[in-house]
Amino acid sequence: MNTTNSQSQSYEEIDLLELIIKIYKFFKKRFLLILAVMIACIGLGVLSSFLVFQPRYQSTMIFQSRSMTASEVVEITNTLNNLVREENYNEIEKLTGLPKDIAKNLEKLEAAPNREIQKNIDKDIRKDSTIALTIETTNNENLEKIQQGIVSYFENLPYVQKRKQLFKENKERLLAQIQKDIKHTDSIKRIVEASLFAKNPIILNSNSGFSKDLLLLYEAEGKVKEELAFIDDIKVIKGFTHYQKPRKFSIRDTLGISALIGFIVGILWSLVIEFNKIIRQREQNTI
Repeated sequence: MNTTNSQSQSYEEIDLLELIIKIYKFFKKRFLLILAVMIACIGLGVLSSFLVFQPRYQSTMIFQSRSMTASEVVEITNTLNNLVREENYNEIEKLTGLPKDIAKNLEKLEAAPNREIQKNIDKDIRKDSTIALTIETTNNENLEKIQQGIVSYFENLPYVQKRKQLFKENKERLLAQIQKDIKHTDSIKRIVEASLFAKNPIILNSNSGFSKDLLLLYEAEGKVKEELAFIDDIKVIKGFTHYQKPRKFSIRDTLGISALIGFIVGILWSLVIEFNKIIRQREQNTI
């Protein structure tokens, strides 16, 4: 029984050794063919990356949203990116207002939270509301229109419109209340000041109290008016930049991918040649 096990183990080692030898002979025999195919694929890959593919210009816009979080903006941007990938320019024009000839230049849209700016954002802004949106386009002459289209798309989302309307109504009510308090405080101040010249003046602990209250109310009024003046939900911190040079192709990636494709094609080609050789030999033996 031990003899049988040792013999089977010996046969397996011989078969494995023979397989390694066959593989070695195969690569040794077809090495020049595989190398030639790899070199040809690398040459075609480099040539096509510079001559066939259109140049891509990359630019980033940084903005904040009062209503949406960064994760929500990322998902909405992914929807636009999917429309670009499937070349659905009719839907892109419907959502953003971008003409088809401009939409056709878009290659990629990608949004992500802008961590650096988030470190210094105001406390009243949602923690993850600062977003960096990067686009790739084959034409860098229409970046302003693309920015306007993207911002318009975010602004006109039904959810954003409702939040913006609620924000406006709340601020208008707050402004009306502040202005009412200003009139009330100012009236009391005038009464007190007038009473100083009367026979029975009104005595207060602090004569400057009304002035301080009015100053605070005026500051609050100014802040609310400023918020109402800039009612838009999207606040662009930095728009797209017009770069003159396109984003370069990665030579390392191009060489690596082309070499891998060439290696695979070379092996398949060599296998086809070997199979044809074996088939011809068997046909000759059967004759």
